[in-house]
Amino acid sequence: MQTLEAEIERLLAQPLFDCAVHRLAQGFLAVQTAAPRLASQFSTQQRWLMSHAALSRYFRGLDLGRPGLSQREFVEEVLAHGLASRNTAASFFTEALQYGLVQPTRTHAGLVEPAPSTLWALTEWYAGHLAALDSLDDGARTSRLQAADGALLKGIEPATADALLSSTVIRVPPPGYAVFASVDEGGSLMDRLMVGVDIAAARDEERALTDVSSVSALARPFNLSRTHAGRTLAAAAAMGSLGWSGVRGRSPIWLSRGFRDEYAGFQAAKLAIIGAAFAQAVAISPPEFPDESTAAGAVREIVGSPAC
Repeated sequence: MQTLEAEIERLLAQPLFDCAVHRLAQGFLAVQTAAPRLASQFSTQQRWLMSHAALSRYFRGLDLGRPGLSQREFVEEVLAHGLASRNTAASFFTEALQYGLVQPTRTHAGLVEPAPSTLWALTEWYAGHLAALDSLDDGARTSRLQAADGALLKGIEPATADALLSSTVIRVPPPGYAVFASVDEGGSLMDRLMVGVDIAAARDEERALTDVSSVSALARPFNLSRTHAGRTLAAAAAMGSLGWSGVRGRSPIWLSRGFRDEYAGFQAAKLAIIGAAFAQAVAISPPEFPDESTAAGAVREIVGSPAC
């Protein structure tokens, strides 16, 4: 079996990988726009990984006849993986319940289950990553996921979560990426900057220009203060990850090749993990194979940029 590192390198070597990454970032922003409250709960690396730990425990429980997750079980899971303190985990659980990301089960007091909106977002998240993989090899993963109508999630999510939580590449992201991943909505800020890059023009550039110049305009869609966004950009600029091509706030922001490579590498790691989890889930419980024209349509959808 190919190692995660080898699969990451294989993906990064694909000629159209930058196109797949660009569309991934667009998809992340689309989910953020459609469900901002839900997206904000997963807006940091820590919250994102805690969410995967919870979903994995929930889906495994279903296989054992336990239709829900308790706060105690969630806190145990978080502590077992060293993701956060007991108090932080308990607060996250309470917030998820308060904002309707999870809901009490109808049959078991004290247990919660993912809300429909959360399962929708999870499915969209997987669909986006699988579409990226499909665009690289003309696969039909996305159509298979859709044909399964949610049935594959209980197989994909535990395997994905296990790999994410045990991967040093994921748990210890590179420094430029970590600047954004460690702050509220930092991932969304990073995705927006990446979406603003012209792929064709950026391929041979050490400093790729974005369509973003104003910190306020960058922060506004995510309901962030200019101060918060500015502080994050300043930290990234201090590391050489980005800067302004002219006067600060009045000229396009550029992204360094190193920072773009860090972002691409992190996406490649996720894609490698999700691809393996999907293949495993399909092997165990294969869904009906989709029509080839449907699969081809999914591939055409992700490769929509003229540069691709």
